[in-house]
Amino acid sequence: MARRFHAGLNSFLGAYGVWLSRPGVDVLSTSSNSDFLLRSETKNDQIIMSGSIYLPINSGDQNIPYPATFTRTPYVWFEAYIDSGVVAYPYNLGMAARDITVGGILTYEVGIGLKFSNDKITINNSNADYNFYVDYMIFHRSLGL
Repeated sequence: MARRFHAGLNSFLGAYGVWLSRPGVDVLSTSSNSDFLLRSETKNDQIIMSGSIYLPINSGDQNIPYPATFTRTPYVWFEAYIDSGVVAYPYNLGMAARDITVGGILTYEVGIGLKFSNDKITINNSNADYNFYVDYMIFHRSLGL
């Protein structure tokens, strides 16, 4: 049976603190951020992965799996932009209406769909006019279940 909680010196990590691991993970034999629910020697939100993905016109669903399945959906930061480098999503709420028009039509959705879950992000480009590039960072919330 895996030891999930430890307080004091963690000789594997070489640090003093409090740790709580995911079910089935021995708290004294891992250093992977995705294996911890609580890790006192780090910040509450830990970046567990980041990257970029290219979505061609009408490319359909593209899945980005996380390194582990979490007990709750992690926080995801992302920015989508088109070939010209214009940021398409998320919109800056301070922009004037003329700054968020595509073809003269005021739009808040530009044909990119994002679905966040506890084991992956699914991104879909259903736009017939633009290729998208999406930069993302996944943060694991280490406090709470």
